[in-house]
Amino acid sequence: MNNPVLNKPITIALAGQPNTGKSTVFNRLTGAKQHVGNWPGKTVEQKSGLFTYNNNKHHVVDLPGTYSLTSNSLEEQIARDFIVNEKPDVVVVMADASQLERTLYLLTEIRLLSVPVVVALNMIDIAEEQGKTIDSVKLESQLGIRVVPMAAAKGRGIDLLLEAVENAAAGGVCTSTEQSVAGNPYYKSIRSIISGKFDGVCSEQWMTVKLIEGDSKAVETVKNTLSAADWKSLKELLDKIENGQLITAGARYSWINDVLSSVVNREGESTAKRRGVKFDRAATHPVVGKMIALLIMVLSFAMAMIIVMPIMGLVQSVIPGLVELVRETFSGSSLWFGSLLADGLIPGLFVAFMMLCYVFGVYIVFGLLEDIGYLSRMAYVFDSSMSKIGLHGKSVMPLLMSFGCNIAGVTGTRVIDSWQQRMVTLVLVSIVPCMALWAVVSFMGTIFFAAAMPLVVLSLLLVMVLHISLTSAVLRKFVVKGETTGLIMELPPYHKPNWRTIWGHVWVQVKAFLKRAFTLIAALSIIVWALSYQQDGNMGNSILASIGRFFDPISSFLGLDWRLFIALLAAIIAKEASLSVIAVLYGLGAGAVSITSLLIPGSGGFEEAALIGTIAQSVSPASALAFIFAFFFSIPCLGTVATIHSETKSLKWTIGASLYYTVTSLVLGGLAYRVGLLIF
Repeated sequence: MNNPVLNKPITIALAGQPNTGKSTVFNRLTGAKQHVGNWPGKTVEQKSGLFTYNNNKHHVVDLPGTYSLTSNSLEEQIARDFIVNEKPDVVVVMADASQLERTLYLLTEIRLLSVPVVVALNMIDIAEEQGKTIDSVKLESQLGIRVVPMAAAKGRGIDLLLEAVENAAAGGVCTSTEQSVAGNPYYKSIRSIISGKFDGVCSEQWMTVKLIEGDSKAVETVKNTLSAADWKSLKELLDKIENGQLITAGARYSWINDVLSSVVNREGESTAKRRGVKFDRAATHPVVGKMIALLIMVLSFAMAMIIVMPIMGLVQSVIPGLVELVRETFSGSSLWFGSLLADGLIPGLFVAFMMLCYVFGVYIVFGLLEDIGYLSRMAYVFDSSMSKIGLHGKSVMPLLMSFGCNIAGVTGTRVIDSWQQRMVTLVLVSIVPCMALWAVVSFMGTIFFAAAMPLVVLSLLLVMVLHISLTSAVLRKFVVKGETTGLIMELPPYHKPNWRTIWGHVWVQVKAFLKRAFTLIAALSIIVWALSYQQDGNMGNSILASIGRFFDPISSFLGLDWRLFIALLAAIIAKEASLSVIAVLYGLGAGAVSITSLLIPGSGGFEEAALIGTIAQSVSPASALAFIFAFFFSIPCLGTVATIHSETKSLKWTIGASLYYTVTSLVLGGLAYRVGLLIF
């Protein structure tokens, strides 16, 4: 069939449940010509892109993954509002051929809207491996909508999909009938009342069904449209309906099963080789599944580090020489400029590059686990545990990955489909202590508490659990308000990883990180350099030290002198830099022009024995306990803050989260100091 010549660019909306291949199709179509931002006024990722096919321009928008178009979640509202308000020329509904019974549900809603629709029957290759044969021609006839068999990960069916899209855009809306009102005695009466009132994207059929379901947005719209008398009659009917959503959902699934009974041939399914059946039984077991998941998470973090450690090591070996070269070059009259580069910009870019390496490795690991179909199993086995703090099972991996690195935890929140759950988890992961933090905690704790150090660690972890639980409750009640629903997800079939798809996904995310995080880290590093710079190298006379003295009332509340308070501030650059800062400020370090220079390997050395003696004489046990608690729960490192900004694309969320961490750490440090005074 020849494609039509279109007179204007067409807009395509990609809709579908999670794990149906929307992102794969989007990346295949747009390549590098895509934009990643936020939906207007929302902290939910919006992906859009441009491409040309048959000399026709196309604009494609990847809608948030959603199971329906109700108004229960933000993702559902965004997908629904875009289709209704923006009126795309074509809506492509992604369906997983291996799980058609469930992934066609969204289609039963979208086909009621007055928009052209095409069904992308994706993962047809996986369905074949399961022994299923799908008659796409008969399915197309049953639906009255063009159906395109695809294996998007392998590039199969892309051209056929584009051909179908252009024909649908030129051909207009296909009429459809509503199956989800079967057995509902109120459908005809309700529709007769609103007849003639809706002729836009939201058809009478759509509005009638939404009214039966009790959709709040639909009810409000109809109420504002009808006369008082008609609304009164309609309201009397609606009040009589019980379990409207269950009625329509049951009818839709009944209709889907009737359609597929003549479309899907399962004769080969029982004899087909089912990969991973035994493993899947163990992976979804309530006890064994958790053990497997924990093991896989440890191995995943190790794999992420193995991937990037050679690159990190190479850069780490080059940086000291580069810094020294810059200092020598500007050792004359431009000493301050040389320090700006050597002690400010270069350390900042070094941190940014290290963070990029972490992010790169984590993206690959998460992409691999999601692509092969395991990630959803992990969420499934931990869902009951995570629900106790108001989270879904998908939150467990980011939280546990944060014990290795908070950046990995923040990055890992991308696997969470719900905006509410993702934002809550994103704030919580930085409460979890990373590996770098433990070095400082153990150093200070060993000096003052020795044999009692295990009790200190236990108290830190107990407070951490309480902190996470309370923070989750506060965020869900006051910040990301909305009803928390149970975990709704599919357990996709296992299949071999498609590295082209994984690399494409990683590249898109890395570009976004480069755009946002690098700029923020470099800017903040220069600011810290400026605050801590002194030409003679004495940081005690710097603006930063003056700031520390200015906040003496706060440091007194914690029982700390200004030097330990500055070490707390330095933790935002890098947790491991705090010990070097303490050494410099107590006069025992190798000397540094600024805090950022301490990030360079080998530039912040100190004699450990001498520092232990000085700290033991200068700091009381109560103050040490306060420092440990304030440091343990302090604002995460600069790389993590930058990653929060990269993931949320919101300065409001980034600044708000940073202030929250700061305030809570000071409060907890102050409480620890008072407890310490009672004990010691």
